[in-house]
Amino acid sequence: MLFKKNQYTIDMKKIVFTLFATAALLACQSNNKQGEIIGEGEAVEMVGTDSTGMVDVFAYEGMIPTSSGKKDSIDYLVIITQQIDSVNGVYQMTTTYITADNNNGKTINSKGKKFAQQGTPKNKMAKVYKLVPDSGSNQTVNLWVESDTTVVLLDDQMNAPAKPENYRLKAVHHKK
Repeated sequence: MLFKKNQYTIDMKKIVFTLFATAALLACQSNNKQGEIIGEGEAVEMVGTDSTGMVDVFAYEGMIPTSSGKKDSIDYLVIITQQIDSVNGVYQMTTTYITADNNNGKTINSKGKKFAQQGTPKNKMAKVYKLVPDSGSNQTVNLWVESDTTVVLLDDQMNAPAKPENYRLKAVHHKK
């Protein structure tokens, strides 16, 4: 990455990961509704299935430049959970504003439903994840699935950016 993350951000991600991993294990053994997200501010750094093999979990992370023209950016962490036999599911997303001098600003946590759809205005075959918030945000986010390991943030009209390399979120894998 071009931006150097401060130690606080890295430590917080480790703490949040530990909290979510514990919650995920408990959720697998509980009678909670399938696909329900346990709580705000949780995150996971893994791609794969849960311990039952019934749910796929995908996580993507990356820094996207702001549209302000300054050297500020937004750090995205998106976790998608879905049933093995389904294309739809739920998501949880954390966005943190990062100033040009690497100071963390406002953090927004949102969660909601993830819908899979096909096609964008310029690519009718594109696979797109539509993230529709239930809480924390009022803005739908569209992610074009560029490859098995990369999604690209689309604009409000579902158009890909002129320079997609600046708007990519990479799959995050958990080391076992």
